[in-house]
Amino acid sequence: MRHKFTKNLGRVSENLELGFEEKWIYVHYNRGSVEKNACLLKNENKSDLEYLEGFFKENNVSEEMKKEVRKFFETEKPNPDPHWQEFTSFLMKTLSLNMVFGVTIAICVFGGYKLGNYLDARFDLYPILTLIFIIIGIGIGGATVYSMVLKYFKPSVQKNREKEKKAPAKEAAQEKQYPMIDVSFEQVIKAVRQFSNNLPKGVYRTILVKEDNSIDFKQLAHLLGGIPERKYYMSKETYDIFEEHEKHIPGEMDIVQKAVDLYVKEHNEYPMLPFDPERRVNYYQLIQDKYLKSAPEIQFYITDLDGLITHKKPAKKTSS
Repeated sequence: MRHKFTKNLGRVSENLELGFEEKWIYVHYNRGSVEKNACLLKNENKSDLEYLEGFFKENNVSEEMKKEVRKFFETEKPNPDPHWQEFTSFLMKTLSLNMVFGVTIAICVFGGYKLGNYLDARFDLYPILTLIFIIIGIGIGGATVYSMVLKYFKPSVQKNREKEKKAPAKEAAQEKQYPMIDVSFEQVIKAVRQFSNNLPKGVYRTILVKEDNSIDFKQLAHLLGGIPERKYYMSKETYDIFEEHEKHIPGEMDIVQKAVDLYVKEHNEYPMLPFDPERRVNYYQLIQDKYLKSAPEIQFYITDLDGLITHKKPAKKTSS
């Protein structure tokens, strides 16, 4: 089920759509001309709201929208209470299996009666064998029903304990499948692109990026044939990939890229000086309009690719 939120911020309309799945949170956000889609993978022990808080921070979601979403989580929980789920599951099992239990016992008792009646008629012992086999039928039916109860109504606590015991073994087995390997920068780029091409519609490669901008290679291990010994990093905004000695770049790049996007949306022009051949991002403009709090130490440049920025200084154009 999807949940939609709308806020009017002066001349700009802010919209947020959330969809909650077992392992994903689908997010569609737009504010003016800026539009973001994301599928947040729930692979850590955090609440749905905690996952969304990270998205809100990255995309400069307004405080009004944040309050609306938090209020929604306080009044309406998107996921049913686990105790209620357990109760409804128990109730459904009871209703569906109640008839099965009755039929099972009836068949066993009827079978015992027919067999005892046949033997009594043959050996002229009526009703001794009939009563004996009816009792046996009741016993077999009761035992069958009891085994079914144990199978379908096993206590959830016991199931959780079994899962906890199996989980470490399963994780260890998965880790053993992929050894630590040495990969090149080009191999990482190729694996990320291949992973991105196989993603379903609406899911982006940002699911590979951890909080510190490092790449989660557990999701790429099947493509690389192992877990890289060295760390690599990625920008969540431009998808540029960096090596260990450049790990300070993607974090600042994401901050500047968001600031540039907001500036372009509201001013319909790039934040750079006119006729600048290097197309440097003008931090003074971004700070003056409060898109940035302070100037980054790294100089970024605006490329010709839809306003994406880069840390690489463009080559000087030679006149022919």
